[in-house]
Amino acid sequence: MMKTLLHLTPLAAVGGCEVNCLRLIKGLPGYRHRVVVFDDIGPMSSEWEQGGAEVFHLQAWRNGRAQFRHTLEKWTWSQDEPDGLLYWSSSRLPEVLHVLEKWNAPATVHLGNPLPRGKWLQVARRLWAERGHIARKGTTLAACSEHVARSHRNALYFRRYPIEVIYNPVDERGNGAHLHRDLTPDASAVIGMVGRLDSIKDQITIIRALAALAPQWPGLIVELAGDGALRTTLEQEAARLGVTDKVRLLGFVQTWPRLAAWDVYVHSTTTAEGMGTAVAEAMMEGLPCIVSDLPVMHEVCGAAAAYFPARNSNGLVRVLQAVLADRPDRVRLGGAAKERAETKFSIEKAARAYERLLFPTARTGETV
Repeated sequence: MMKTLLHLTPLAAVGGCEVNCLRLIKGLPGYRHRVVVFDDIGPMSSEWEQGGAEVFHLQAWRNGRAQFRHTLEKWTWSQDEPDGLLYWSSSRLPEVLHVLEKWNAPATVHLGNPLPRGKWLQVARRLWAERGHIARKGTTLAACSEHVARSHRNALYFRRYPIEVIYNPVDERGNGAHLHRDLTPDASAVIGMVGRLDSIKDQITIIRALAALAPQWPGLIVELAGDGALRTTLEQEAARLGVTDKVRLLGFVQTWPRLAAWDVYVHSTTTAEGMGTAVAEAMMEGLPCIVSDLPVMHEVCGAAAAYFPARNSNGLVRVLQAVLADRPDRVRLGGAAKERAETKFSIEKAARAYERLLFPTARTGETV
């Protein structure tokens, strides 16, 4: 009999956790998938349905914790117990797991970002941990990187659960090797980045590097895919530096066509980055990648990327100048990136890892 996997998620927005949910649905076709969205219908609702999942919307996420918990409890009592549970968030985790205690099914909780630091957060976590929430049996946390896992292992509430690392999966859609063009300063060359325009990322450093490079590389263009609260700030910075015509803010777009069109991928980010799934997607495409010199980026990219000092536009300028001018190096970086991505970030690899967390005896003798 086909097992049922119940996926729970606060939102149906186009975010990393929601996309991970979709990719796992596709990676485990031998299961019956049901998705429960705590909020209203969103862009990912139809995506999950097209992927073969049954989708429910509780419309309770914005109604306050007490009302949310009541609605979730009411819904679970109306349902048969699933065989496995996956919560694609850690928001309101004690409340969610408390409701799910009525079921004995094994559960896995996805951790997508490191815990922020700060004294007030430490106090909040201590109070949270001492509210009487007993650890739910059969629950494992799945961090998207060792960087994320490490931050949660040090937190009072989270360290009561076992934590495993499962890297976020990416689609393998590239057709052969990426086209690496001969680039000259006067010809059009395109640098790209994918990511929400928020404080976790650092797109402003790319804009400043572009402005510094513009006199030597007048044909250089930057395309930023994604949207968010900092869009106006980035537009204002581009205007201040006189490069508005060279910075294209694309909003939310299909990622793969842009990756195929870009010459270099730059992932400028901060220590709040969980993994940088967009980097893995660029690597899978075979794009030469330049990334912030942070531990999490070394964990993801290894030797298959070039690095620049985080939040340092002058450092990015130096690395970009070298990579743009050296086609053989771009070919080498792109090839190494694709090979690493195929090894670490395939959907099949992630699907088998989640399956073993939920059902340890499902596939014996297989290694991740």
